[in-house]
Amino acid sequence: MHKAKFLLLFIFIWNNSKVHAANYYFSSTSGNDERTAEEAQHTDSPWQTLNKLNEFIPQLKPGDSVLFKSGDIFYGSLNLKKSGTSEKPIVFSQYGIGSPPVISGFTLLNNWKKYAPGIFFTNTPQATPRVNLLTLNGKPMALGRFPNQTEKNKGYLVPDEIKGKNQIAHPSLQEGEQWEGAELVIRKNHWIMDRDQIISHQSNTLTFLPSSSYEPKEGYGFFIQNHLNTLDQLGEWYHDVNANRLYICLEDQNPDKLSIKVSTKGNLLTTLTNTRHIVFHGIHFEGANNDAILIRGGDSMHFTSVKIENSGENAVMVENMDRFRFENSTILNAQNSGVYLRSGNYQATISNNHIENIHVFSGMGQSGDNNGYAIFSVSDADTISNNTIKNSGYVGIGFRGSNTLVNNNYINGFCLVKGDGGGIYSYTGGTRKQYLNRKIIGNIIQNGVGAREGTSLQGSDFPAPAEGIYLDDDAANILVAENTISGIANKGIYLHNTNNIEVKDNLVFDASYLIFLADDHLGQPLEKIFIKDNTLIKKTPHQIPMGIRSADPDFSTIGSSDQNHYIDPTGNGAIFHVQNISTRNDMYFNLENWKNITAWEGKTTQTIHSADSQLPATSELNTIKNLNFSKDASGIYCVKDCNLFWENGGYVSLTGDKDMSSLKLDLGPVKNELRYLLTLTASSEEPVIMEVYLRQRGPAYQKLSHGKTFILDKSRKEIQIFIENPREDRDASLMLDIFQSKNSIKIDNIKFDILHQKKETRKPEPFLLLTNPKPDPHLAELEASYKDLSGKIHSGKISLEPYRSIFLIRD
Repeated sequence: MHKAKFLLLFIFIWNNSKVHAANYYFSSTSGNDERTAEEAQHTDSPWQTLNKLNEFIPQLKPGDSVLFKSGDIFYGSLNLKKSGTSEKPIVFSQYGIGSPPVISGFTLLNNWKKYAPGIFFTNTPQATPRVNLLTLNGKPMALGRFPNQTEKNKGYLVPDEIKGKNQIAHPSLQEGEQWEGAELVIRKNHWIMDRDQIISHQSNTLTFLPSSSYEPKEGYGFFIQNHLNTLDQLGEWYHDVNANRLYICLEDQNPDKLSIKVSTKGNLLTTLTNTRHIVFHGIHFEGANNDAILIRGGDSMHFTSVKIENSGENAVMVENMDRFRFENSTILNAQNSGVYLRSGNYQATISNNHIENIHVFSGMGQSGDNNGYAIFSVSDADTISNNTIKNSGYVGIGFRGSNTLVNNNYINGFCLVKGDGGGIYSYTGGTRKQYLNRKIIGNIIQNGVGAREGTSLQGSDFPAPAEGIYLDDDAANILVAENTISGIANKGIYLHNTNNIEVKDNLVFDASYLIFLADDHLGQPLEKIFIKDNTLIKKTPHQIPMGIRSADPDFSTIGSSDQNHYIDPTGNGAIFHVQNISTRNDMYFNLENWKNITAWEGKTTQTIHSADSQLPATSELNTIKNLNFSKDASGIYCVKDCNLFWENGGYVSLTGDKDMSSLKLDLGPVKNELRYLLTLTASSEEPVIMEVYLRQRGPAYQKLSHGKTFILDKSRKEIQIFIENPREDRDASLMLDIFQSKNSIKIDNIKFDILHQKKETRKPEPFLLLTNPKPDPHLAELEASYKDLSGKIHSGKISLEPYRSIFLIRD
């Protein structure tokens, strides 16, 4: 519903509720709690405090309104103990001219004393619970931590040893530092970041009290926070609850000239378990230490044009509420989640909201599962529509339940702190309950970054697990249609142990896998998956349009895929991938071979555009290996199922008798901080797929870089492949795996360089994805002449309809 329409509805409800109803006015600047209820019904004689309001709330009647003076700040919390009716809701809103009135849980800290160079402290009120939120000049700040986020791997240490469920060791943990009593922030897998209290520090070993059932895992990292010894960067802070002291690092700044606030109220609004027919309009809530809005049951609560800012945990927590509505509102800076619809809710509407900076500080959210969502619901009959979500530490929108509609949302930036999540994510798991009639339609999902630090992927070029639309264990009965997904670290659309899923009319651009299907022991087998009429576009040559991970996949049982349009503006062509988890084999296919093994894609089309060299014009090369085969085939070795011959024409030829063969080129040391370029000139009698990656030369033969794939055919062509930030190793090899290799392949030369790239003059992009994430038409300006996928030329300005996108290639 548009804002104008809602305003008319709001005025209608308000006017029709005025019969036998009263307005009660509150002003923190001119009010007086000694006034009578009759006096408080006039703007020139308002009440003053939330304490007075809480005392009077039981006397409110259906149709009454409580109006806060615009521009005023009211400290404390509001406790609702009264209900309206469907015809006469109780309304909380504002009066007068100015900014929205504020209900605040913040306390301004004063009386600072110097503790050490750059470190100051002050006393907090007696019995203040652990502070979850501090702002410095209005900006939320993270707790102090060791190591700092500016250190290697963004400040994560990886345990040398895991000594059990509650012990880890690392050589940097010197006994003299005594971290006992601090908080251990530990990644226990991609999606879990627990906050565990350290109960003992002996030698280089920490013993901690686990906060969830998850255990430490090899290769996953940790840092330490909530301790005085961590304070060494501007704004870092620590709350000593037992001593009622708060410490902050201010370097050379004077605390008396700064605004330093902490949240000292747990909730700003709470309700009883059966609160009904309440409207909040135009109120600003700020500075809750826990959940700003805590709804504990009832029917028909409606929030519109409210702002919830700086919440220590969740901005909105709702349970057991029918017909909850949160519309045309703003949520900023929630440390855990934005809107959290817990169990027992029904028919919630979350629409036309702006939600930004949710769970963006590592270690400031809550432990365990289901934390770090901008919007999360486990209820039935929800509508989540037309929301803008920016910068979510984990998931943009997560849902379960039946009869759910997720449409026309704009999600930009997610999986910033944790991984194995998505822009839109649904999970059933465990119970395998059959939720019905779920729709994900018309959303725009961009920039799933992925948080590799503190995981086994840190310091590598392997894709971090951030997915565009992610339907996880036993998710079923979902339509995924007309969405635009781009800039995704891992998989654009990821179907994991799902069934009865329809994926149609989506545009996916720039993901490691544009669509990926998988089943394993964590859920039911893939079944009744229908993929049709999607536009799948690679941004780099080595992105893969479709992959499947399964044990001996039966494509007829999985479902079907057809009438899709594969577009490659990089000149390489579509490559398809099967990971067989039974045989542990990987196989790659071009489109024709893919059709043969799957019986899919019968009416699918492929468009390949010519591509310019990927090598920046202003780069410098430092050559490590250069094999031109002018005299012999030395330097390259066949290590799996192939025969290699040197030919007088100055090239090597390779033949194989299996579906896959491998070549190896030894390189020596590779560095994590460097960028490498492989240049290879080759051809093949029949189309084959080649995968290139770095690997340890000796045992355990681990991969050092993510595989890059490309197609060889009869045309002799030069291939350029970039390898960035490989895992560091003293003795690495370059591997070339060849699939469908039962024919003759010629390799003219192989060159491996360190690439030093200089700054380039900016040029118009060779291809663009334009989106309109708004409810109104939008005009976008073009820097050059482009053509769309139908061949139509566009220049100057181009009009986009609401929640639609267009892909353009420079003419």
